[in-house]
Amino acid sequence: MDREKLIVPNQIGYLILKEDGAVLESGGELKNDERSANVIMGLLNLTESIDESFMPNSSCERITIDYEQHYYSICMSNRRIYVVKISKSHNGVTTTTSSSSSNSVYNDASDSGAVLA
Repeated sequence: MDREKLIVPNQIGYLILKEDGAVLESGGELKNDERSANVIMGLLNLTESIDESFMPNSSCERITIDYEQHYYSICMSNRRIYVVKISKSHNGVTTTTSSSSSNSVYNDASDSGAVLA
């Protein structure tokens, strides 16, 4: 089975991390991308430090970071962190995601600049 296509359609890269951020597997545009792994771990640590009085039940199930051409989907399962970089392009046509913010907020996390682009 081709691991590069195992996770989701239109996937252009993936990371599978241990809870401490160590890269277990990687592929595509995220192959051996320790820098992105470190940025993602910092983001996950930030979500854990949100004040419960500000945002009750702040433990996220999934974080999505949205860019014009692609997005990252980050989730945790079985003590592993799964990061998938997904293209918005379908057969050369880019799809767009509507957003209520000019910062390209998509799902449960805001774009933090060009950190992972």
